[in-house]
Amino acid sequence: MPRHRVTWIVIADGSRARIVKHREEAPGFDIVAEFDSPAAHVAAHLIGAERPGRTQESQYSGRHAIEPRHDPHEERLTAFIRSVADYLNEHGASAAVDDLILFAPPRALGEMRKMLNAAVAGKIRAQAAKDLTKLPLDELPQHLAALS
Repeated sequence: MPRHRVTWIVIADGSRARIVKHREEAPGFDIVAEFDSPAAHVAAHLIGAERPGRTQESQYSGRHAIEPRHDPHEERLTAFIRSVADYLNEHGASAAVDDLILFAPPRALGEMRKMLNAAVAGKIRAQAAKDLTKLPLDELPQHLAALS
């Protein structure tokens, strides 16, 4: 008897992710892995909430704040997406996974695709720039049907 194709459906945003697959014996989905980043849920204005450094202008007595070179909130979101991509690179490259379908907001989807290795990226069969992280799993088939 031939083996059924195993498709992992990745549903992610910048702070939550679920990897699910179709159940073999009954309708519905089984959760393969879940990710949650408490650090990414912190409001942007609270990250780096200490007062920024100040500098003195050499020409006159004015002083102004020094802006950080990187947005700490964006760095946390990127780190979270990297953890999901690392999981996919480690486990998704195995022969037990045949296909991947990705659902994520545009920025997260782009970051994730850049971080996937060639073996895993070759298994991507469909993708959509949508945030479905709060969607109940019983409504997922509607979105899967829209991809075909």
